[in-house]
Amino acid sequence: MKKIIPIFLMLLSVSVWAQDASTEEGKDTIQFRPIAGEKTLELQFAPFGDDPISINGIKMRWFKSERKAFRLTANLGFVTSKDITQQEDDDLGLKELASRNSNLDISLKPGFEKHLKGTEKLSPYFGGEVDLMYRRTKMKGEFQEGESVYYNEIINEGGFFRVGLNAIAGFDFYVAKKLYLGAEVGYGVSFRKDLSVKLKSNYEDFEEPEPAKDGFSFAAGAFTEAQIRLGYTF
Repeated sequence: MKKIIPIFLMLLSVSVWAQDASTEEGKDTIQFRPIAGEKTLELQFAPFGDDPISINGIKMRWFKSERKAFRLTANLGFVTSKDITQQEDDDLGLKELASRNSNLDISLKPGFEKHLKGTEKLSPYFGGEVDLMYRRTKMKGEFQEGESVYYNEIINEGGFFRVGLNAIAGFDFYVAKKLYLGAEVGYGVSFRKDLSVKLKSNYEDFEEPEPAKDGFSFAAGAFTEAQIRLGYTF
């Protein structure tokens, strides 16, 4: 992957040079910045990192005009795992036991951008977005007593719901027609409510307790994108 990065940057440079040369010779103006009706799709680009190209949700923009765009960052993540904690052994009377963990993340960030005049290739903007996130967790472990297998389950330990509002500012720089790099900073406020933790079990005489009390937190502060935004217009 690290060998690909210099080649990628070289191709970008050649593309920019070729388009600039074509514009100068033909006396035509290339439209780098998006126009009304066009859309952009982005991912993150870190040329000097261990993971040069990554994605943290799908981020799209819809341009209503050259200066105004709606944006949406969405992510749906689900992880589940199973670990065998006890191997089956008929001679010892042991049954196979396992632990299972799962996490569900849902994130939505709808927003709006106002693009400034800038230049032919540089498009600075400011705007705002709503930050919504929901996380649900489940941990289930099995244990054996005699010939019987039981389980204990913990639901929503570390689970939460978050709502926030971010003011954002950034820029797009078009290194070639329809291809741009960008950066973004912002200031946001958010309210996080922890989900009630529940305990379940099929163990004899188990009585499910009342859900553990959940807390909340309020945060405010500046933030920045840790990676370069790499986007394409279509």
